[in-house]
Amino acid sequence: MIVRRATSEDLEKLAVLFDEYRQFYGSSSNIRESHQFLQQRFSNQQSVIFIHVKDDVITGFVVLYLGFSSLACSSYYILDDVYVTPIYRRQGSAKQLIDTAILFARHEKAIRISLETQKNNYHSHELYEQMGFVKDTEFQTYHCFLQ
Repeated sequence: MIVRRATSEDLEKLAVLFDEYRQFYGSSSNIRESHQFLQQRFSNQQSVIFIHVKDDVITGFVVLYLGFSSLACSSYYILDDVYVTPIYRRQGSAKQLIDTAILFARHEKAIRISLETQKNNYHSHELYEQMGFVKDTEFQTYHCFLQ
């Protein structure tokens, strides 16, 4: 099993797994939309995606988006998506993906990686905390939905 940065050559297989991820969180299956979304991220260099591969099968991925801190005059990464297909869970894949994301962000001299997760996603909470993520108790998150 290896973790590596995804390339446009991975797009077809990655789109299928990305669609599975979206369905896991309640979206309807739409491989075309998943493919287009990922293609835009690759084409516009708007994200960094690492994939977990076993026997030429993409078993998981992590997606990072670049953010900027005005106060620190520095960059940080938003870990927006991490997913491992169910049959490969509990084998350390998510940890490997997140470790790779952390190493990448350190290499890029980012000041942090930030993420949000559902309040009832206890397994992920435990993993994030084991990996050094600290729960924010100072700031409240708000959203202004436009669509």
